[in-house]
This record gives sequence, C-alpha cells and structure tokens, in this order.
Amino acid sequence: MIITPIEKNQCEQAKNVILSGFLERFGFIDHTLNPDIHDIKGEYDGTQHHFFIGKENNEIICTGAIRKETRDTYQIVRMSVLSPYRKRGLGRIMLMYLEEKALSLGARYLILETNKHWADAIRFYQNNGYIYKEEDEVSCYFEKEIPL
Repeated sequence: MIITPIEKNQCEQAKNVILSGFLERFGFIDHTLNPDIHDIKGEYDGTQHHFFIGKENNEIICTGAIRKETRDTYQIVRMSVLSPYRKRGLGRIMLMYLEEKALSLGARYLILETNKHWADAIRFYQNNGYIYKEEDEVSCYFEKEIPL
C-alpha cells in the first residue's frame, strides 16, 4: 500500500471508502452527519488538518487523517479500510503513518474516539498502545503519548 496526501480528484472515492464502513457498521448512511467528509480538501487543507489515502493498484483502499487539537495534541480520525482488504495489517500501517506525521508536526499526544460498541476497533487501538480514558453514551476515548 502506498500512502499519500489526498488530492482533490480523490475526495469522492475516499469519502466512499469511509461511507462503506459506516454502511457496514450501521446498516444505513445518514448524509447529514460527518460534514468534514463532504469537503475533504476544504476541511483537511494540509496546514493543521491532514488527510491521507492508502492505494493499491490505483484504488483507494484505506483512509486516515489527523486534526490538530492543541499545540502538542493531534486527533486521529477517519481511519477506514475497505472490507476486502482487512486483516492484512493495512490499518496498522496507516495508523503508524499518522503517528509519525503527527510527531513530525510537533505532537506529543494523540487522541481518538471510536464507537463504544465496535469491539474490534477498540481492541485495535488498545493493541497499538492507545490507553482508554473515558466513554459517553456513544463513544470510547483513547490517548497515546508519543515518546521522544
């Protein structure tokens, strides 16, 4: 898999990767939610927020992004791998890429949230060093300190 910053002409395909994951998880798509994926290049302009795609054979199969929250904290968002490509370590590769990018931008902490009913996602983040912090009615919140 080759990971690159997203280009304008790739936004629709990347959005569809994310939406296919939502459809799998929820059984429907509410297009009024997740406004950031309706204008990926506008929202993730490469200054404070960065969006990346993973490609194989010119097809986008994986997405991931980081959002600057504070001077030294970035949030991991929009992690998605198309179903036929799962269980190959691609999510881990994307996560490591996002962590390295955040570190290069001055991050000392990474945060993320995932749906509290998605046991596989929770396990994935815990297996990659993210520490459970809290939860609410919908989400679990995690944090990871980046060692210097």
